[in-house]
Amino acid sequence: KMAIDKFKIMLSFMREINDGNVPKPSDYGISNNELWDIVEACQDEGLIKGATHASSILFLDKTKLTANGMEYLHQHSDIMKTYKGLKELQNWVLF
Repeated sequence: KMAIDKFKIMLSFMREINDGNVPKPSDYGISNNELWDIVEACQDEGLIKGATHASSILFLDKTKLTANGMEYLHQHSDIMKTYKGLKELQNWVLF
């Protein structure tokens, strides 16, 4: 299995949430726990709010970007220019 760039997954996740989508772990080829680690890191940094989980089930439908999250995406807009959405995601997140 190829190494994945968790930072790019985090940016993609935030972008999808901002666009009103709810990405799934399968979109990224990772486990629920791996996605939760990334979601939790975003939440701990105050970039998103509203994400919860129980056991290994993620509840992301109420997740929203905070003002800090929007600013964070804007600060990384150079990286996001190459982002083509979930359909092209697998190639984008590989090192």
